[in-house]
Amino acid sequence: KKGTTAAVALDPKKLGGIVVDDEEAEKTGEWSRSTSSGPYVGEGYLHDGNEEQGKRKVRFTPNLPKAGKYEVRLFYAPHANRASNAQILIHADNVDKVMRVNQKKPHDGKGISLGVFSFAAGKTGYVQVSNDGADGYVIADAVQWIAKE
Repeated sequence: KKGTTAAVALDPKKLGGIVVDDEEAEKTGEWSRSTSSGPYVGEGYLHDGNEEQGKRKVRFTPNLPKAGKYEVRLFYAPHANRASNAQILIHADNVDKVMRVNQKKPHDGKGISLGVFSFAAGKTGYVQVSNDGADGYVIADAVQWIAKE
């Protein structure tokens, strides 16, 4: 760390569970890469430029080793100019849940929990970050799935 202003990069391999970073995610629309504020996972994060609301989304699809319940955690780089209402869609086994996340709100480098959902094995589920109706910059950084017994 080069002082308090340096953005902290989190190693996805050390976070535990299954982490899908933005580099592995499927992007729709124009997204810009940044490292200007942290914490962020991996090499940086994506932001939507606070433009084209409703046209930009990023889909994080894990390859889950087995079916079961997983806690889903969303990572973003918080900042005052972020959307207070970033749209998140969780596509789990037999459920689609849409929620809004305040990306201005700081977190402790462990992301924020979106809840526990049942997922099938493989690549059937995903989490999608969208700028639909957003009131600031939307960040797409990483999503983590943690198995719950």
